[in-house]
Amino acid sequence: MPLPEPRRSQVLLAGWIALTFALSAVTNPRALAIAGAAALVAFRRGAAGALRRVALTVLPFAAGLPLASWLLAWLVAGSPPFPGPYLALAARAVLIAFVTFSLLARVRLLPALWPVPMLGRLAVLALGQIHALRLLAAESAFGLRSRLPRKPGTLDVIRNAGAVTAALFTLSTRNAREVADAMRSRGFR
Repeated sequence: MPLPEPRRSQVLLAGWIALTFALSAVTNPRALAIAGAAALVAFRRGAAGALRRVALTVLPFAAGLPLASWLLAWLVAGSPPFPGPYLALAARAVLIAFVTFSLLARVRLLPALWPVPMLGRLAVLALGQIHALRLLAAESAFGLRSRLPRKPGTLDVIRNAGAVTAALFTLSTRNAREVADAMRSRGFR
């Protein structure tokens, strides 16, 4: 697949920003369902991969947090609240994530951000942090599996989350400092 031109990537990024802001204002579940169907049609190439990424990374939080809020509101009010706003919140998060994953697969991020050097540097910093944190999370999962005679369960992961979180913050701070020092040494302020 040929790589897109930087101008096309810039247009796609601008469209993504506008679409994200527009979708974040939609509160009607029916309108969100229509927008979701339109997004599936518009991004049908690669939709399966984007849907898989959404299901793994966004859906548990996008469905779990509104459900917890709905249950808490039911507990406080004594009667179940209208589920429309909670469904809209979950649907909106899933739809924005799907559009984001679909568009980012079609964009060459660094060439698109080249005209604004600060955005390019921020993207490099963010991508570097994401990569380092992914490696640490994978290594901690392998370490947890190697210490237990069985497959680690949810309770095991929660018990070890404190140490992993502390290591994530320490690594993140160190990586940010190293990248900032490297950028300063090259003349960036």
